[in-house]
Amino acid sequence: MALADWLIVILIVVAIVALGVVIYALVEAVGTMRAVRRVAEDLETRMPSLIDKADVAVDAFNAEMLRLDGIIDQVEDVTIRVSRTATLVQEVANVPAAAANVASERLRTVWNRMKRERG
Repeated sequence: MALADWLIVILIVVAIVALGVVIYALVEAVGTMRAVRRVAEDLETRMPSLIDKADVAVDAFNAEMLRLDGIIDQVEDVTIRVSRTATLVQEVANVPAAAANVASERLRTVWNRMKRERG
């Protein structure tokens, strides 16, 4: 057999091996596509129930947020009232001290006048 004959034999063997690889790749691709189709069908059956559950969870979360917002509003109202009450109590507590300061200032003024008149 000549060199050309060996080359033809080698090319035929390489072509047969390449054809086998292509056939194997096609079989694997078909299997992968079937698996993808099964997963897609499974998602189609499960997705509506998952979406419904997510919708219920979001609604429950929103309801809790509204309840929490109401509680925070009440806390703000109570805080404002406590602050106003504390301010009022402080002002009422300072009235006697302010009155005593005014009275003592007047007494000092009268006392200083009396000292000047005598002296």
